Amino acid sequence: MRSFKEQNKFGRKKHKVKKLFFSPEFKVEFQWKDGLSLRVGSVLPESRHKISNGLKDMSSVSIRNRFLGSKKEFSEKELQYLTILDGWNHYAIGVEECEGKCRGVAVIRLVRSHQFKGEAEVAITIIDDFQGKGLGSVLMDLIILAAMEREIHRLSFTFLPQNEAIQKLIRKVGTPLIGTQTHDFVQLYLNLKTIDTKKIKSNLEKIFPLFAQFQ
Repeated sequence: MRSFKEQNKFGRKKHKVKKLFFSPEFKVEFQWKDGLSLRVGSVLPESRHKISNGLKDMSSVSIRNRFLGSKKEFSEKELQYLTILDGWNHYAIGVEECEGKCRGVAVIRLVRSHQFKGEAEVAITIIDDFQGKGLGSVLMDLIILAAMEREIHRLSFTFLPQNEAIQKLIRKVGTPLIGTQTHDFVQLYLNLKTIDTKKIKSNLEKIFPLFAQFQ
């Protein structure tokens, strides 16, 4: 497995030599509910088209929950930010359909804090057709393992108070600490040192056998 220094496909910047399981080459197909074939993998610059089109498959409520406001399309600068990643401080995992419309259906990303190097902000996007079907739990498990191998030990989540789905998703993996809570937004923190990573790995192995190799 190549390191980011040897081959950095994520973006322009190169970082420390560290062989990662969630590398630029991380990509695997899997069977989802109703026999649907999906592919999960690291978000790369070539993911921009599917990420851009993903807004078309999201309702105004879904868009507001994800971006804390309205959004009709991404600017060029936003697409570069969302797809040209260094893989260490900014990393994202995407899911796409392998057949049919071959849409991008979900993305979960983490962005390391500039102030606290062991902390990262997490955001998740799932198009409407795939919401409420358990895909969020799979993505959360994946990003937790990706965060830990990047020496991140605390995740933060910022969302609208009415977004009950993300609150349930966070509490499903652990007991969060409340950071800020106002009428406009809520911020929760998840301490990964308290998470049962063996259970997460076991859950993922049922879907992705290759996670038996994860250390």
